Amino acid sequence: MKIEAKFYSEKNQLYFLDGSKAELNSEKIKAYDVKWTEVGLDEDSYNEEFLANLREQFKALEENGTYGFVVPVCDSACQTEEQKENLVASFKHCARRIKDCENIIGFAIPSEADSAYFMEELSAKHKHYIYFTKDQNLSKSNEKIVKF
Repeated sequence: MKIEAKFYSEKNQLYFLDGSKAELNSEKIKAYDVKWTEVGLDEDSYNEEFLANLREQFKALEENGTYGFVVPVCDSACQTEEQKENLVASFKHCARRIKDCENIIGFAIPSEADSAYFMEELSAKHKHYIYFTKDQNLSKSNEKIVKF
């Protein structure tokens, strides 16, 4: 299922396709924290029940006309390359489980992950995703990444 983009990003800002600016953390657009430990730390521990419930929550918000983006929360050790790869893989798996939620704009880039790798991995199947960050340096380096 291919989801059509409803937003675009430019100069670190988010816009609706009609060109009007989208206000983050408003009634219509919210950030949703999702803990890595709840998704599952690696492919042997993905929590499909949690992911199914997350999907249902996003589908309910979709019916209300609410948009959002997922903010991965790294609540476990993430220092080795393997742990960092597992973090990306876990949220790539999360994206697959919510792929039919048309109200999901994209994902925030976890500070623990390599930003280019994170975006490449998630964009492979979710080309419409927009990426978000709180990192001033990251947003300065890529005007397509929305600062939140």
